[in-house]
Amino acid sequence: MKMPRFLWLGLVLSAPALAAEPQAARYAADITYLASDELKGRGNGTPELEKAADYIADQFKRAGLRPAGEDGTFFQKFEITVGADFGKNNVLSIAGTMMKRDEDFVPIAFSDTADFEGPLIFAGYGITAPEYKYDDYGAIDATNKIVVVFGHEPQEIDANSVFAGTEFTPYASYVNKAINARMHGAKGIVFITDPSHDYEDVGPATRREDTGDVGIPAVHAKRAAILAAFQNGGKNLADLKLAIDKDLTPQSFELANVRARIATEIVRTRKTVRNVMASLPGADPEMAKQWIVLGGHYDHLGLGGASSLAPSLQGQPHHGADDNASGTAGVLELGRLAAQNKADWKRSVLFIAFAGEEVGLLGSSYFANHPTVPLSAIDLMVNMDMIGRLTNERLYIGGVGTASSFKSAIDESAKGLGLAITTTESGYGPSDQTAFNAKKIPVLAFYTGAHTDYHKPSDTADKINTAGALRILSLVYKTAGRIDGESQKLAYVDVKEALPALRGSGGGYGPYFGSVPDFRDDVKGVPFSDVVAGSPAGKAGLKGGDIMIEFDHKPVTSLADYAFVLRQRKPGDVVNVVVKRGSAVVRVDVTLEARK
Repeated sequence: MKMPRFLWLGLVLSAPALAAEPQAARYAADITYLASDELKGRGNGTPELEKAADYIADQFKRAGLRPAGEDGTFFQKFEITVGADFGKNNVLSIAGTMMKRDEDFVPIAFSDTADFEGPLIFAGYGITAPEYKYDDYGAIDATNKIVVVFGHEPQEIDANSVFAGTEFTPYASYVNKAINARMHGAKGIVFITDPSHDYEDVGPATRREDTGDVGIPAVHAKRAAILAAFQNGGKNLADLKLAIDKDLTPQSFELANVRARIATEIVRTRKTVRNVMASLPGADPEMAKQWIVLGGHYDHLGLGGASSLAPSLQGQPHHGADDNASGTAGVLELGRLAAQNKADWKRSVLFIAFAGEEVGLLGSSYFANHPTVPLSAIDLMVNMDMIGRLTNERLYIGGVGTASSFKSAIDESAKGLGLAITTTESGYGPSDQTAFNAKKIPVLAFYTGAHTDYHKPSDTADKINTAGALRILSLVYKTAGRIDGESQKLAYVDVKEALPALRGSGGGYGPYFGSVPDFRDDVKGVPFSDVVAGSPAGKAGLKGGDIMIEFDHKPVTSLADYAFVLRQRKPGDVVNVVVKRGSAVVRVDVTLEARK
């Protein structure tokens, strides 16, 4: 009798025939090049990212795969915001004294372009934290004023502080403080380093903390630049800090008869980047109309930026060997294997290396909204993001609940590979499978876990566990082969669970709402790629494709805005939400729930 195809494939992969096994030398060579000094961390919008794209396309071509991008190429182009520069009109003036840019203050790149003059007020740490019963704005009116706030958080050296002890909470971020000021009606915000810190770095790391527009002009000033305004009013900054930290009593006030002017001129840079795509036609004339997608992102942080976890090493290549040269090399190696064994694949296979992941999952989102094959024809998407640091044989696989056959397929495929596998049901997470899961496509996401080199220059090729990665690639190849061996289209299973915090949120979510953001940077508001059935948003009638423009009677212009206002609420609260739905504006009440 004819052996079932999935058993045959498993035997081939466990046999010594080299043509059917991932090759260490090829895999390591791909990582070595992608994570080399020459490619300078593959930052989005850089020439080095384009070099990486060309290299990936060339490897696809050498493997015998077909171009699957636009106009007969291996590329799908799209535009993203990759940075911000400062125009001429960046001003800080207090009580008639003009401060010197880059000496007394620096503008911050997440500002909008605006120019405002008005009263100056002090708002402590600039924090509104209902769960800690703390609000620097509780006793002042910031409407049409410029606020001065400390960096950091109250009681930051107190292990017993309600602000997570000595760890910073999301309330410490400059972005969230700027959003909070705007939500309270302020027209500008001036950050100063609190007096307990001797250093007052107002250099490049501060002004380029983030490049998203938070809708308010923001600068970081040295204490000396504003000290006279406080002293003339009989106020001492060190005393104000001590009073707040003593018992979390806000010390906010308006500086009498002090006016200030703040202006920021921000020129955001948009550049074209490319997803790199190749295909292998299926051998079965009917099944070839269905697709399996194998993907991973190839971009990284370039020379650092806001996402670097080694801020003192800004300007050095953040090599991104594990994140995610490891996954990109995996896509390339699986492409070679599939091409060498093309007669085995009934379905067509699409190989995608995504750009724009590190700035908000933008490449996968763009593909999901501009697919080159019908989304309804995609039976499976496999994402590989950081598969190069297998430690203690531990492998994490997400999305196993999104199709009923995944668990058995993984269990069978993993036999003999010596992997200790931990699985999660949901297809959502902070990587590129999210865009496909939101389109009701079954997904699997492979990941070997976090490490101390994450988002640092030290994530280098020499630290990759090549042998471990090859076992993971064998598992991916076997599992995809088993799915390909199924004659029926996979039915997507909608996992009923609260969503984790997603990348680009501005630092964590509060209660459960149930929307899945569509990671785009070309619209004002928060577009939903999906709304989880049975979630608070789903129960209120919100849908995928809606664009949130207001939450709890506050304007929402970005994902960071949404995360901020959601964090201000608690389970059981009823919030009014306004969305655009096509040409209509829809207003609903949503009852928030606890995260599970």
